Amino acid sequence: RCHGGRKLKMSDGVKELPWGVSWVVVTGASKGLGAAICEGVAGVVAPGSVIIGVARSQHGLDNTQAMVHKANPDVKFISIGMDLETASKEELQKTLDKLPQVGQSSRPTRCLLFHNAGSLGNLVYLRDLKDQDHINSYFRLNIGSVVLLNALFIDMMLKQPDVSIDVINISSLCAVQPFKSWGLYCAGKASRDMLFKVLAEEEPRIRVLNYAPGPLDNEMQETARSATGDKELRSAFASLKDEGKLIPCNVSVNKLLNILKLHQFKSGDHVDYYDA
Repeated sequence: RCHGGRKLKMSDGVKELPWGVSWVVVTGASKGLGAAICEGVAGVVAPGSVIIGVARSQHGLDNTQAMVHKANPDVKFISIGMDLETASKEELQKTLDKLPQVGQSSRPTRCLLFHNAGSLGNLVYLRDLKDQDHINSYFRLNIGSVVLLNALFIDMMLKQPDVSIDVINISSLCAVQPFKSWGLYCAGKASRDMLFKVLAEEEPRIRVLNYAPGPLDNEMQETARSATGDKELRSAFASLKDEGKLIPCNVSVNKLLNILKLHQFKSGDHVDYYDA
């Protein structure tokens, strides 16, 4: 199976991460992989760190906050109920401004942005994608909001003295391999991968990673099994579930944290769960 990533040699386990006090932003933080990222990061950063979780579901964010508190009660979690598709530049900036406001007692040594939020879009053949509003909405959320939030985050963090900056794009095998009836999703993921490859070239101070988390045991996979337009692909997704090949979100997050810890990747690389 082709994963399109760079083969890395590293262990699955996550040991102590020398992150110190960290400022962290995670989008799509109310469930699934995003919630697991918040929980996993909380377990390795130093007391006084701040994690901002952004999502539409406040109830889901409340659950994530409880997970973070259990993992590390000395980490401050800020819930931001927001629809990234319609969020203004001012709203996004106000969100980021909470990092220095809440974390003012401890200067950060590391700043991280996890671009996790995203949507599948209509899972139909390209010849059937005729809803202009849906197409525009898809790219506003999955590309437009990412570009804007990314720019605001980088602008703020480059002004922080002596901090390391990590930008992580949650990618997919679909960024490098076509999937029938997943045209919007593949296009969105491929676009994001290239955006972050460009970022890596433009900003040598920033460590940039495109991480494909593997087939996760989450709500998105449930949708894939039921709504994928291509019958053969839909059957393949069902087989992953039936054969127990789906990956728990926390397991994939552990792999991601290990990759970030070891830094055995070139900035801008696409690294797949199975390559690490």
